[in-house]
Amino acid sequence: MRKVTAVLLALGIAGGVVVGCGVPGSNKSVTHKIQEHAETLDSKNYQSEAMMTVQMDNNVQKYFVRVSYESQDTYKIELGNAEKQINQIIVRNPSGMFIVSPALGKVFRFNGNWAQNQGQIYLYNQLLNQITAQKSVKVQKNGGVYSFDVPVTPASDVISREQIVLSKDLNPQTVKLLDKNGAAAVTLTYQSFTTGVTFPKDAFDPQALAQSGQVAKPTLASDQSFDYVEPPAEFGTKLTDLAQPTDTSVIMRYSGDNHHYVLTESEPTPGAEGIPSAQLLNMFGVPAMYNHATGTNVSNITWINNGIEFSLTSNDMNLDQLQDIAISTFGQVGK
Repeated sequence: MRKVTAVLLALGIAGGVVVGCGVPGSNKSVTHKIQEHAETLDSKNYQSEAMMTVQMDNNVQKYFVRVSYESQDTYKIELGNAEKQINQIIVRNPSGMFIVSPALGKVFRFNGNWAQNQGQIYLYNQLLNQITAQKSVKVQKNGGVYSFDVPVTPASDVISREQIVLSKDLNPQTVKLLDKNGAAAVTLTYQSFTTGVTFPKDAFDPQALAQSGQVAKPTLASDQSFDYVEPPAEFGTKLTDLAQPTDTSVIMRYSGDNHHYVLTESEPTPGAEGIPSAQLLNMFGVPAMYNHATGTNVSNITWINNGIEFSLTSNDMNLDQLQDIAISTFGQVGK
């Protein structure tokens, strides 16, 4: 699970890339060209489609990513499986930021400047900003294709560099997060990129997206019991209590000498829910919200996966540890 957390950090969830003064020396002309290209996005919108491959400890996860970008404060990022079935949508509009689950009719609302702080790997304009705003960027041009090698700081055990490849027209082709040996831990391969798109009137309306039902609603419970996921105990804890307060919810308590946490799983209730102080996390194509209660040690991560709403809470664990526990539920078979 250590590798998983390192990749999450590199994705911009809990870390960043050092900002410098631009690409130095002979690369200034390339930087200027990209800066001019980036400025044109102020008057253009775009839509892109890509496949994201994530190399985890013992397996590979694949996700479909579609970005519809109208402006800096109006865009959406649709995340789906390898078959391009959309499961979650990150939406930004002038009213705020939202996570939408269309099949479940669920909307989470929160605040934050996610695009500038954590959305680099998805948003084309943020990729351009990384190239032009950082120092120590290495540029290669082969056959009209530009390859930018961007150092990641702080480097982790897994991720040390980011490679951004643009076409001769400066359209995105691939984005890779590379380990110290140059192998790709995360690869985003673009399938299409189009500017001047006409979006429907309600394209960035979270309520309309929640009602769209883009995928079939999964079955959350069998005739006998709620189909919950029991993750393995982590960080020296063990499962000390399991309660089922309703037919469609389960509460699990884990305790150890140094750590304690509570995991609640339930059938999502359609409608809107606000968490104003939450931060958006992206856990391998599964968006989540992280909230730390002001003046306390209590932290919480909330996410929806495979038709189940998860809520993980602890007063003695940090964000990295909570993410490890959350990711351990991925791929688990419900009971």
